Amino acid sequence: SIHLLETIADRGGATLRDLVQETDLAKSTVHKHLSTLQANDLLVKRGEQYLLGLHHLSLGKRAVEMRERYRVVEEEIDELRNRIEADIDFTVEENGRLILVSEATRTMSESIFVPGTKFYLHNTAAGKAILASLPQKRVDEILDIHGLPERTNKTIQSRSVLLSEIDGVRQKGYALNDGECVEGYRSVGSAIMNPDESVLGAISIGGPSYRIDRSRLEDNYAELVREATRNLEKKLG
Repeated sequence: SIHLLETIADRGGATLRDLVQETDLAKSTVHKHLSTLQANDLLVKRGEQYLLGLHHLSLGKRAVEMRERYRVVEEEIDELRNRIEADIDFTVEENGRLILVSEATRTMSESIFVPGTKFYLHNTAAGKAILASLPQKRVDEILDIHGLPERTNKTIQSRSVLLSEIDGVRQKGYALNDGECVEGYRSVGSAIMNPDESVLGAISIGGPSYRIDRSRLEDNYAELVREATRNLEKKLG
């Protein structure tokens, strides 16, 4: 059922035939799953196509509301949005992947990602900042499970290179991403620590490389993102 939901989400809608081909399951089995999902408002059918039900909006909203600390982070993002012309994201690590929780987009007319979008940790500024804040055992577990999938020709493909960069992140307090996840997009990220020294998530600031050069990223935005995470850690404490 989960695989069907994710397939429908990825495709922007799918027919029964599409899903049978995708899963290699019997038509009757797929139809049974779809009927159950539809009966529970997780899917709707428009003609021959199945679409995600709007009940997912309620579930997603509740998922965020269950984590009260996220609201404090979103208030900080709102403050940053009024100060700079850049994209500001709040992401968290779950099950070894980076999940977009909320964002403020200023460099494009609309975001190409939606809350809940999953990324890898090794090719994003926020992800590398989080890796630098996790125990080494957890870092190794994540890399063993998810590897280092290549997204652009700048994506780090060597574990030793990644670990060396993570060491540098620990010293600087922020991580950089220069076209490693999305071509032509740069960002800087810093992790937010809970009072018990666990990682809450990360804030990143970025935008298209034609608008944000490396010097602005490192000289200006890096300090802003560190300031934001320091403020949050005081509030959360």
